[in-house]
Amino acid sequence: MVMIQSDFYDERQVHLIVEHLHSNDSDDLIKSFICEWLQTKEMQKILLERPSLSKGNIKTIIKTFITIVGKHILNQEGFTWENYCKIQHEILSVNYRFRLLMRQMIRNFYLYTLSSELIINEKVKKIIEQYSYLLLSDEFTRRNKYVRDNPFILNNITTYFPLDSTVEQVIQAEYILTNGEKAPVNFFIHTKNKFIFNIMESFVSNLSKINYLFSVRLFIASFEDSLRGLQINRLEDFGAKTFKIQLIYLKSLFKEYDPKARYKPITLLVKFYRYIDDLYLEEHGNRLFTSFYFNRDIITHMHYQKSVEEGYEIVNLNSMGNCPRCHKWFVVADIEKNGTHIANLSNFLLDFELVHNTEIRKDLKDYIWNLDVIYKNIHAHFSVIRDFINEADAYYQEELKVLPLRNESIISDPLLGSNERKLFSSRFIIYYYASLISNEEYTGKTINTYISIIHLFMKHIQHKYNISGLYIEQFSQTNVEAKGGTPISVEDFREIYKEFKARIRTEEDELLLILFQLTIETKLRTGEILGLERDCIESIDESGTFGTIRYYSKTTDKEYKREVFIIEHIRLIEKAIHITKNVYRNAESSLRKFIFIGTHPAFQNKIIKIGWRFYDLFIKTIDYLFYEEKIKVRYKPNSLRDTYIERAWQMVEDGLISTLEVGVITGNSAKVAARHYRDRENTKRYVEALYEVTILDEELPGEIVENETAKDLPPVQEDAGNCASESCIKVDTDEDSFYRCLTCKKFVTTIERSAHFERKMKEYKSKGDNATSIVERNFYTGLMELYGGYLIEMYAIMGAKK
Repeated sequence: MVMIQSDFYDERQVHLIVEHLHSNDSDDLIKSFICEWLQTKEMQKILLERPSLSKGNIKTIIKTFITIVGKHILNQEGFTWENYCKIQHEILSVNYRFRLLMRQMIRNFYLYTLSSELIINEKVKKIIEQYSYLLLSDEFTRRNKYVRDNPFILNNITTYFPLDSTVEQVIQAEYILTNGEKAPVNFFIHTKNKFIFNIMESFVSNLSKINYLFSVRLFIASFEDSLRGLQINRLEDFGAKTFKIQLIYLKSLFKEYDPKARYKPITLLVKFYRYIDDLYLEEHGNRLFTSFYFNRDIITHMHYQKSVEEGYEIVNLNSMGNCPRCHKWFVVADIEKNGTHIANLSNFLLDFELVHNTEIRKDLKDYIWNLDVIYKNIHAHFSVIRDFINEADAYYQEELKVLPLRNESIISDPLLGSNERKLFSSRFIIYYYASLISNEEYTGKTINTYISIIHLFMKHIQHKYNISGLYIEQFSQTNVEAKGGTPISVEDFREIYKEFKARIRTEEDELLLILFQLTIETKLRTGEILGLERDCIESIDESGTFGTIRYYSKTTDKEYKREVFIIEHIRLIEKAIHITKNVYRNAESSLRKFIFIGTHPAFQNKIIKIGWRFYDLFIKTIDYLFYEEKIKVRYKPNSLRDTYIERAWQMVEDGLISTLEVGVITGNSAKVAARHYRDRENTKRYVEALYEVTILDEELPGEIVENETAKDLPPVQEDAGNCASESCIKVDTDEDSFYRCLTCKKFVTTIERSAHFERKMKEYKSKGDNATSIVERNFYTGLMELYGGYLIEMYAIMGAKK
């Protein structure tokens, strides 16, 4: 029997309650329970906390509540999670002013079953008590405009009370509000697989601040669907296959329902896979994802998502084996086999399908696979050659339309070659060379780089495509003005250092100042300093004035070099190690060995190398000072090294150090010095000091000529040069073959062969140092004097052309 004895309600409200309870479809026990609950202080307190409610509002609220409850809870067994969710969704039809109030009422109504003696079903009470924390009094606020009428999304994602869920499939986590307070939120893990449920529950609990977002809810609820039927019962079941399947599915899902998501599916998927990788490490002592082709580092790479979606195959150019058959490569360097140039951002995509001619495409793949250049330059080689090949193919197709088709129509021209139709005709090579050197958008350095890359490739395919060796040789570098470096003046340097230092505000910023000091005061280039490893300091001498470090140099790349630093520079490196000890602990495996690392504020403080910050700060400092007219030149970061080299050569001119010492100090070859920094006399002194040999100022027996002059002459002396005589004029002389040609007046060579002479100087110096007799040592010393004389003259010619 329905009885209202509370003084809280007036007579008209009591009448209304009794009337609606009688019309309710619930059994008498539930009607009595509702009547009992309406008279509790807890329920009345909910209404009293809203003094703005009028009596009419209260009548409407109670009427609506009784109506909704009567539809779903017909008996005490009706107190289920499923009905709680249905009621919460029906509240959406209530006037928005009363929705929160109604949610509080239904929560209190359910919890009251635990203390009421009317509800005697212990199973019902046990479930409500066990999952009472899920009975939230608020609801997820939907902010996603792309979600419209999809029932699954509306009923299960944008709600804390998913209609398709069982109480066992819903978990709760804390969301950290902007004011620092915490609020509970419910998530639906749409799976009956206990393993997936447990691992996702663990994952969600580690999401922290981002777990309120719609994109996160969509990811969690759709996780099992994204596996597309794959059976997952242990951590080992996750891998590259599952990742790719899930990524493709989730990208399509997000494109439809959350295209502007703050967290993209790749971001959330990477978070999950890195999480279970860490979990596996805790449980087993080793990583789960350790394959070169799938690991915690590679899945974070900016190209990985594209590689999965567009069918790129991960390729390790450092490995042995056959060239991959696929045409789309995601080239990933093996960090264990490479040096300073290798980092996550250095990996790249190569799409050989962009090469239109399928036959030459195979040749390019083979060429790139076996290309022996610094890793970071491979993509440049690919891009330049790809454009060259496509241009050749287009040129060839046009020629097919206009050149005579009959063989007897083919004519020959000594300059343009024949009208023979082929992919790399002499006409095309001349045309492409001319288009390169006349391109006003390219710098001279760029033009020569392109020429050098194409020249090497044409030599590789010369025989297969019957390319004229004459035209390959003509496809050579142009004489480009070598401007050399731009050293910073003393006056400008003072301003730059002062302003640069003033912009250093935090301990992490100090790394930038240390990098600045090491760049300007040591022979190491900026990239080499950024590549210093945490154990780079190998020793400190007993006097405490010097130390030895090891590093990867720009020129060796794959092998360590060693350098002696004064103790002040050793201390700077030690300080950098100390500053980064905290970020070191949180860095990814590929970065943990480096010193100069820091957080990246633009990417949730992800830890990366700080090179970008250094260059950014230097450029901003220079721009500010230049436009404020405090410095005279708008310097570039390379000017720091130019300044260091210039100061070293000034010490030579002041008689403070020798040319041997300046070579060691700057790390530059004599060729670089001749081209960019020094005059002929200093270059001669440099060569003498470098190879420890005295070269007399005597006239060369042979001659250094232009490449055009020597190109048709027969090569001699292991291709050191050519013979300008129709027959050997020394055929009857009793002279060692090592000396014969280079001491002949008919011997000619070119500056293009300088590298050959450098190799010979190193070879003969090594053999002389290891000689077992004075005669043998003198033999190699004489060769060095001879080769060195030619080398100095070559450098002098180079310098004169700069």
